[in-house]
Amino acid sequence: MKILAFDLGGTRLKAGLVDSFNGDVERFRVVDVAGVDAERAFDRIAELGNDLTSSAAGDLEAVGLAVPGLVEPPGRIVALPGKLAGIIGRDLSAALSASFDLRAVVANDAVAYGVGEAVYGAARDHDRAVIVTIGTGVGVCVLQDGMPITTGTLGGGILGGQIPIDDDPDGPTDTNGRRGTIEARCRAQRLIDLACVPDAAPRTVADVYDAAGRGEPTALRAIDIYREDLVRALLALGHAHTPSVIVIGGGPMHSDSPVFEGLERLVNDALWPGYRTDVAPARLDDHAALLGLARLCERSPSQPPTGPSSSP
Repeated sequence: MKILAFDLGGTRLKAGLVDSFNGDVERFRVVDVAGVDAERAFDRIAELGNDLTSSAAGDLEAVGLAVPGLVEPPGRIVALPGKLAGIIGRDLSAALSASFDLRAVVANDAVAYGVGEAVYGAARDHDRAVIVTIGTGVGVCVLQDGMPITTGTLGGGILGGQIPIDDDPDGPTDTNGRRGTIEARCRAQRLIDLACVPDAAPRTVADVYDAAGRGEPTALRAIDIYREDLVRALLALGHAHTPSVIVIGGGPMHSDSPVFEGLERLVNDALWPGYRTDVAPARLDDHAALLGLARLCERSPSQPPTGPSSSP
């Protein structure tokens, strides 16, 4: 199957033509959507999609969209705090289908990312996998044989980032303003905040890594503290779901991240005796959710397009 796929995040819209048979992403594109509302984001989806399909429309069987938040099947957003004003309540599946005259599938971005890594990436050949994506928030998806363990709005264990692992009343907050959760302790901003010192505040995770590479004590200590919190998070997810692999991805968590140093050993040293799990970096980077959408389109019930329209 070949599909038109979009991954709509808080700051970037990624898109490409995806061939699920060989796992290829063709004509991959990224555009900025930082600070835009839902209407403008949909305009950019339409513009980008029309450009990508100008020479391939007849070969496409479906269109897929990965979005943050809770997606009520077949594609209505029912919760997305603080992002993409105007998106709540919109039937994105119907809008996409009408815009591109293709069958449409809309999925939570953590689910799409997880399916991509389970089928084509670091969790390939594992029966049970937990995929953790770290960025503005923390996304979680639990998969069995390459698909989410459950279906529906909360399918795939996507609220794993809301599991509490700390009770510090003055600790950091997650994207919903709650303290002590996996997301609060392990999202990317947490690592930046831990490394902040007067007059030398890092602006990105890459800044923290660079400082650690130069041996700066504050950055090294920040990574150690962050790793300790991440171990607690992975222990909670491991004991809850008993995967044979936990894959960690997202922009800050590339394979060379110093956070991975000793991480698998620390997790397995603390797991229940007789149980162990691999802990691996994601492999597909920005292609993961697009590839996951292709597999989800393959597995979704066939629905006819609703006809052409001007925009999603």
